Amino acid sequence: MSSIFDRFELSSFKRMYENARAVHDYSGKNTLLILLDMASCILNDHIGYMEYNLFRFVDKPKDKRKTYVTFDYSQYLFKTLNDKDYLPLFNDKLQFNKIFKDYLGREFLDISEAEYEDFVKFCENKKRFFAKPADSCSGKGIYRNFDINEDTDLQELFDYLKENKLFVEDSIEQHEEMKKLNPTSINTVRVVTVLDKHNEAHVMYTLQRIGINNMSVDNVGSGGIYTVLSDEGQIINPCWSDKTITTYTKHPTTGMDLIGFTVPYYKEALELCKKAAKVEPHIRYVGWDIAISDKGPVIVEGNPLPGYDMPQNYFVTLKDTGLKPDFERVLNK
Repeated sequence: MSSIFDRFELSSFKRMYENARAVHDYSGKNTLLILLDMASCILNDHIGYMEYNLFRFVDKPKDKRKTYVTFDYSQYLFKTLNDKDYLPLFNDKLQFNKIFKDYLGREFLDISEAEYEDFVKFCENKKRFFAKPADSCSGKGIYRNFDINEDTDLQELFDYLKENKLFVEDSIEQHEEMKKLNPTSINTVRVVTVLDKHNEAHVMYTLQRIGINNMSVDNVGSGGIYTVLSDEGQIINPCWSDKTITTYTKHPTTGMDLIGFTVPYYKEALELCKKAAKVEPHIRYVGWDIAISDKGPVIVEGNPLPGYDMPQNYFVTLKDTGLKPDFERVLNK
């Protein structure tokens, strides 16, 4: 795991200053005092400068600050709820697919174990499939869609996949409503679950992630935007961009009104994740990335160390308290 210093890029004073100026703009407080308070939070509470801004700590007394999941508490959840011996089942994407195959809603094939004839059969009646490495140590970071037509040299393609140690799976056809958010990316719903000591699954929070600028992914780190979802799966608050440090009520590329958008099959997505959460009880804290297809929700992947900053972002939650009491309530059941 990276240290707090690596994670929050404390060497990037320019970025820290930009966040301090943003805090100054909405609070009116002295920028130098904000920087000093930021530094104190970084050193004493392991809350980075971006989180200081997102959580709007400048307005919060100590009792409110203590309600927030911090870097340390996030690590505590990860280490106490997830058995490290079982983490490879989630980190290895092929193993993950095999374990959660009933929740993927798509076919996949392990090229390392497949013969050419198996690949030909997999490609039957398909116009496209997706290929990715089983883990970060193989495949040279290759993640891409492959189109298939009558001119495709399947033997050459099979050899390429084999050489790069990739496995293949059906491409996800996104629901037409979800395409409205951004047509060039799969706009996933992040559903975070925790298993209590009785192995009952609890949904802790949900987020909607959205690609922009014709990007093919919705990752926040790649420039995507996000917001929390209401209990009904609706966008009711602005979306946030880490890159621009600002909010959006309209999609910055398409101009679509984001407020009021409702995720189709939302309740089904929550139930899907609660069922999946019980499949491997040694991993009790998971962030599930869910795609909404025209037939319903499907799991894209599971992350045993989901981020803690996004669901506590004041600018998308409009709440003055954090999620720590919610986790404590579930874990004390």
